[in-house]
Amino acid sequence: MSDEAFYSENEIETKDNIKISKLSGSKVEWVEEESFFFKLSKWEKKLLEYYEENPDFINPQSRKNEVISFVKSGLKDLSVSRKSITWGINVPSRKDHIIYVWLDALTNYLSALDYPNTESDKYKSFWPASVHIIGKDILRFHAVYWPAFLLAAELPLPKTVYGHGWILSNEEKMSKSKGNILDPIEIINKYGLDPLRYYLLKEVSFGNDGNISEEKLENCINSDLANNYGNLCQRVVSFNEKNCHLKIPEKIKYNNEDIEILDKFKNNYNKLEDAINKQDINFYMNFLIDMLFASNKYFNDQAPWNKKSDNIRLNTIVYVSLELIRKISVLMYPIIPDTSLKALSIFDIKEKEIKFKSLLNNEYLKNGVQIKKINILFNKIIND
Repeated sequence: MSDEAFYSENEIETKDNIKISKLSGSKVEWVEEESFFFKLSKWEKKLLEYYEENPDFINPQSRKNEVISFVKSGLKDLSVSRKSITWGINVPSRKDHIIYVWLDALTNYLSALDYPNTESDKYKSFWPASVHIIGKDILRFHAVYWPAFLLAAELPLPKTVYGHGWILSNEEKMSKSKGNILDPIEIINKYGLDPLRYYLLKEVSFGNDGNISEEKLENCINSDLANNYGNLCQRVVSFNEKNCHLKIPEKIKYNNEDIEILDKFKNNYNKLEDAINKQDINFYMNFLIDMLFASNKYFNDQAPWNKKSDNIRLNTIVYVSLELIRKISVLMYPIIPDTSLKALSIFDIKEKEIKFKSLLNNEYLKNGVQIKKINILFNKIIND
C-alpha cells in the first residue's frame, strides 16, 4: 500500500495534549493519543464512483443505501494504530504502536491466500472473492474501509459484500441479560442440524432480521419436512415397491400434465441460477416449497392406484414422481445435505454425482434400474 495512504505523528500537531491533523483538508477528529492514520477521506469520491459502476457490490439494496448515505455524509480519516493497548501486531516502524484490529483483521482475507505472492495458486483461485457474507453490524468495515484499503493498495475488490440481518428470539435481539438466548447446539441435539438449516433459510428472509422460536421450528419440521418432503419420498417408493418391483419403470408415455410439472425446473433454471449468484435465497426457497406442494398434488391428482388397468399410465406417473423426488433432492442438497443424500440414495446417486444442471434433464433416471427403499426421513414432532 502506498505510503501516501497514511500519515503519522510527524504530520500532526499538539494542542492541549490533543493530537490534531495538520494536513490540509483532512477530516480527522481530535484524538487523545498518538496515532497513525489512513487517509480515508481521499477515497470518498472513488468509493462512490465504484458503488455506482458496480451496482451489485453491496447487497441487499437496504445495506447499499445505508453505505452510500454514510459515505456521502463525508468520510473522516481513520486512526489505524493504538498506543494504549499492548496486545496485537506492532506497526513495523514503531513498536510502541499497535495496529488497529479492523486493519489487520481485514487483511487476513488476503494473507490467508499467500498474499503478497499473487502468483500463488490460492490467491489466483480465490481472489477476488466472489462474495463476503457478513453481519450487518460490521457492514461499514467491509463495504467502506476494506474497499478503500484495497483501492489504496491497487488490489482487486471482492465482487460482492452481502450484509445479512440478525436472528431474533421471540422478536428481540438475543441477550444474556434478557435470558432469551437460543443455544444452537441444544436445538441441533434436539431436532437435528438439517431441520434447523431448512427452518432458518425458509423463515428468515435473507438480508433481514429474522425471528425464530421452537414452536415455529416444530411446525416447519412437521409441515414441510415430514408431511411434504419425507411423505412424498415414502409414498412414491412404497407404491413403486408394490407395483413396479423397486425398479425405474420402463414403458412410459408423457402427457401434457407430466411435461408441465417436469418442465417447471427447466423453465426456472436460469432464474434459480441467477438467484443463487445474487444471494436471493428467498426466491430459491419459495420455488422449492412450491415444487414440494406441486409434486405431492401431482401424485394425489394422478392417483396411480386407480390406473392399474393402464400399465403405461401407471408407469409414467411413477417415473415422473421419482424424477420430481430427484430434482427436489438436488435443490435440497445445499440446504439439508445429509437428508437429501438419503433421498438420493433411492437412486444410488452419490454426493460427487450431484449436478445442478441435471435439473434440465427430464429423463435422468434410467429405465429398468433397481431403486432402494429408505427409512423415514423426518419424524413428526408430537407434543403432549
